[in-house]
Amino acid sequence: MHRLIINQLGPIQHCKLDIRGTTILTGYQASGKSTIAKAVYFFRSLKEDLLQLILRRVTEDASSLLLQRDLKTDFEMMVRNKFLNTFGSSYGMDTNMTLEYNYTENTRIGISLKEAFQSPNYVWVEYSAVFRQFLGSIHSDDIKRDELQRDLIALFDDPYEAVYIPAGRSILTLLSGQLNYIYSTMDDMQKRLLDACTRDYIERVMKLRPQFLAGLDGLLEGVPVSPAHRKLLGEAQRLIRQVLKGNYSVVDGEERILIDQSRYVKINYASSGQQESVWITNLLYYALALNKKTYFIIEEPESNLFPESQKLMIELIALVINAGNNVLLTTHSPYVLGAINNLLYADIVQQSSPEQVEAIVPRSKWLCTEDCDARFVSNGRADSCMDPELQQIDNSLIDDISHVINEEYDKLFEIETDAKGE
Repeated sequence: MHRLIINQLGPIQHCKLDIRGTTILTGYQASGKSTIAKAVYFFRSLKEDLLQLILRRVTEDASSLLLQRDLKTDFEMMVRNKFLNTFGSSYGMDTNMTLEYNYTENTRIGISLKEAFQSPNYVWVEYSAVFRQFLGSIHSDDIKRDELQRDLIALFDDPYEAVYIPAGRSILTLLSGQLNYIYSTMDDMQKRLLDACTRDYIERVMKLRPQFLAGLDGLLEGVPVSPAHRKLLGEAQRLIRQVLKGNYSVVDGEERILIDQSRYVKINYASSGQQESVWITNLLYYALALNKKTYFIIEEPESNLFPESQKLMIELIALVINAGNNVLLTTHSPYVLGAINNLLYADIVQQSSPEQVEAIVPRSKWLCTEDCDARFVSNGRADSCMDPELQQIDNSLIDDISHVINEEYDKLFEIETDAKGE
């Protein structure tokens, strides 16, 4: 099992997190949920970064500066730059900051700050002997992409592609028509002002958008699909239509939500809930339709959605998890936690009455309690908020404010009652 360890990074003082198939982070704003989510993405996306680095070295001219450095040096530079692009300048960080990720018992990458090269907070990259041996075994004259990918999956013990879906998605959707132009006119320095997670998300959306020219159905045009898979995709499409209140399509380069056969709304005029949700649903469906093993990191999937739609979004995410994908999500919503609890509870109850449970919650949405972890992030820590006996998320941790509001109302009501009595 993968393990992340954070010390003194941003709001997080200490966090040790074993990465499960389903991970939920909840808690107050600015408590460190995004810091943890970005740290997971930072490490989980290094596999693809290393693949691209090795392939780029293969195509470089022998006289290039890139090939004048060995692969180990290039790898360390890549990790260092990625850290700075993900978390910002190290100068304002605690000098005791450490970040560590264990892919296996013997495969580890660590980040710390040291004084080096007249820099007080130089980003120091450490990695285990297994990595050193692998990097030393790469020779550019006999690299085959498929074999290299298999070797990297084994090295990182990770068959998944990491996909980060950040909060604040609506502004990017709002600029949909101009996004390609805006991004293409930015120079490298301007692009580096975007954090790595947001930049990766923008580039992914721009790359995949043309594949949706015929909507969701167009992704599988000409591709044989088994009846079971087609049924699963039909279920996913129904959930997506309910969340978006229509069908997504790209017409003449313009993103639209088709309300019915004769009516549509351009995505930049759609509701904020539709704008926040559309590329969550697109990316989830893309992985589901094409059987791409994906590790999704989704920030606030509930953004601008009515509680019913929040429940539907969680059910869609559960479908994707049960199709063989992994998910980490951050949330402030008690409705999201409640919906997840229902799906966990369905998995518990089905052990004694599967047919009755399936009549209420389809089997494709049950969430395995053994593969789920929930953490409440506060006071620099990320402590478990799973009730070990009930195997449910302690929803009261985030819903305590309801009690505060109700108590305040009761006190005001008492004052009114007393005043009328006088």
